[in-house]
Amino acid sequence: MVCTGNACRSPMAAALLARRLADHGVDGNVRSAGTRAWKVGATDHSVTVMVEHGLDISTHRNRQLSPDDVDAADLVLGMTRKHVKMAVARRPEAAGRTFLVGELARLGTALGPRTPTESVRDWLARVADSRPSHRPLGRAIDEVPDPVGAPIAVYRKTAGRLDRDLTTVAALLAGRSL
Repeated sequence: MVCTGNACRSPMAAALLARRLADHGVDGNVRSAGTRAWKVGATDHSVTVMVEHGLDISTHRNRQLSPDDVDAADLVLGMTRKHVKMAVARRPEAAGRTFLVGELARLGTALGPRTPTESVRDWLARVADSRPSHRPLGRAIDEVPDPVGAPIAVYRKTAGRLDRDLTTVAALLAGRSL
């Protein structure tokens, strides 16, 4: 699985997703990749907020999303529609497994969890099929704005929303209803 987008560039989403997948016993390799080639680490506010969540992201270094990352991923998550669009532009065939975090939580909850005999990719295809046709991926309400440059309170709010939605995503991937 790959998490992409600005919030993953400051790897809060990736760290939270890895934790929630582990909490639900889902074996997942979560990698963070951004839509730009920034060669810096997590922001101080990201590190502080993740410490408050019991996670250490202090050694994180950013990297740019590559087509190979998208190819290898069962699931590609983005924070904004722009990030999702960029991932799909790199690999159009990945549209059925590329979602906004909030979109996957919302649609997956409506559809129901992955069944015991269903692969992650098959469940994601079912979720993708539930999207309205001929519309952009996700809705504005599904987006999580980038907190970079904002006060730490905004990072805390962002982390709270990510944790809520990623807890839902992990449970659905594990085959559990909420």
